[in-house]
Amino acid sequence: MPSITITSANLQVDGPVLEVHFLISKELEEKLKKEGKSIPEPVVIKAQIDTGASNCVVQEDIPKKLGLQPIGSVKIATPSSRDHLCYTYYMRMLIPAQKITYDGIFTAAPLAGQNISSLIGRDLLAHGILIYIGYAKQFTLSLL
Repeated sequence: MPSITITSANLQVDGPVLEVHFLISKELEEKLKKEGKSIPEPVVIKAQIDTGASNCVVQEDIPKKLGLQPIGSVKIATPSSRDHLCYTYYMRMLIPAQKITYDGIFTAAPLAGQNISSLIGRDLLAHGILIYIGYAKQFTLSLL
């Protein structure tokens, strides 16, 4: 089970944050290669692990940068809104430090005014283990 452990001097303030890359799915990448089209560059951002988020979320501009089309829509609730309509996208997320990948559905939602551009939610955490060691200012994420 690949794992990544991060120590952060500001873990209590910032939360469990790590660098991730968003890419198009492997299937779409293969299709574009066969058609002789260019593959979009990965979008590199900071993501926060959020056990309060039921699903993974990305800033709305990330799927656009990758040239993706929505596969559906959902209504989400946030601390400041209810029934906010958001589009969903099938994407690949890579944690480059350990080459951990996750292919799944991400909800595009506004995350303006924050230090992050993605939330890693319980849908992804269902496939792994999260260990948060507050006194050591450290967390570990392992995924199947």
